[in-house]
Amino acid sequence: MAEYLLDAKGNGQIFAVQKTICKESSAWQTIEISELELLGRVLALDGIIQLSELDKDGCHETITHPVLQASLRTPNSSAEILILGGGDGIIASEVIKYAGVGVTIVDIDARVVELCAEHLSDLNNNALTSKSTKVLTMDALEFTCTAPRERYDAIFLDITDPHPESPSSSLLSSKAIRDYKSLLTPGGVIVCQTDNPFVTSHHRQQMRKLFGDTFSTVGEFGITALTFAGVFSFVWASDYHQELVFDESMITTKWLTAERFEFCKKMLNLA
Repeated sequence: MAEYLLDAKGNGQIFAVQKTICKESSAWQTIEISELELLGRVLALDGIIQLSELDKDGCHETITHPVLQASLRTPNSSAEILILGGGDGIIASEVIKYAGVGVTIVDIDARVVELCAEHLSDLNNNALTSKSTKVLTMDALEFTCTAPRERYDAIFLDITDPHPESPSSSLLSSKAIRDYKSLLTPGGVIVCQTDNPFVTSHHRQQMRKLFGDTFSTVGEFGITALTFAGVFSFVWASDYHQELVFDESMITTKWLTAERFEFCKKMLNLA
């Protein structure tokens, strides 16, 4: 049995561990990849589970496809997508299912990328070594200083809950959000994962305010996920799009449907 945190305050869950595949400390955080009885293979950073085999499709299909489809002008459009964080490669694996779409991952922790390429290849479909994926191991804020303006059609903020000791603590300031916006095309969309709204409600509220100060439209959606103690939330923003939808005719998915996404857009009303 092992305890995994849900936040930096000590709240957590206990799962039966079948096998610890690797566990080490990088320059930035502790990294663990294990097999758990209920969740299957998981990635945990600083003791907080970031993803699981059980909920991978529900989480990553839902955050990726409605946002990406809004950014594509036609089903066959080319697009450039930026993922800040996301060193596990799973959002990237969903993005590159679209022909003509390139993706850049910027993750500060090279060791996360290396271990996920080795041990999560079945979950990320080898996206970290795909010719469609560019991986940069550097600070996201440094990247934004030199990245071309108005280059990216969608930006995914796939970063850990920004508690003070987290390597992502500086990535969600007002200035950072303005800098990210400068990288978006005029019709672009940005989205951030905002954790369990019952456990870390401040994160969701913070992102709604930060996005609302910078973009004309802010929306949110959620999913059910045992991995994150029942519920997980996402906040998105755009100056062009006023609503997100999911078009099943554009892509084949394992979990997400148009009907399910309409429910995802409403479920956080219960939080």
